[in-house]
Amino acid sequence: MVKMTLKRECRSGRSTISTLLLEECGKLCDILEPVDRGLRKDMSLAEIKKLKVAGSTAIPSGEYEVKLVVSPAFKDKYYAKKYGGRFPCIMDVPGFSGVLIHPGNSPKDTKACLLPGVYDAGRPDYVRDSVMAFQDLMDFYIWPAFLRNDKITLKIE
Repeated sequence: MVKMTLKRECRSGRSTISTLLLEECGKLCDILEPVDRGLRKDMSLAEIKKLKVAGSTAIPSGEYEVKLVVSPAFKDKYYAKKYGGRFPCIMDVPGFSGVLIHPGNSPKDTKACLLPGVYDAGRPDYVRDSVMAFQDLMDFYIWPAFLRNDKITLKIE
């Protein structure tokens, strides 16, 4: 089983910067998400919809299963080919659908998805080296777990 934790740490009016941790080894990378509006998985769907701003809201905190799915939007990208066009998808997110972990650098690259990279405090609302961080995450942790048919979870705090 692969247990990841996302710790939301740096919030602005445009994005949220988080740290992605693996239970066994610590920090994997930084993550850029949309604005954290305080949503929680245990809220009612009506509460989530009331607070959610379409296209610029981070998914609710809570624990989720992660599965690899083929993304019609990203499957032909050069960084997706060695994984058969598959991307980590966060499953059963209340009020959201199609939430992936995929490369990107700024809030314009995410609607609710998690963008791995390296955060530099001198550049708020931005992560660099996203493709490299995505491939490291896939090559060393998520893809091997998928091949072993291990369960992958993500806890968002």
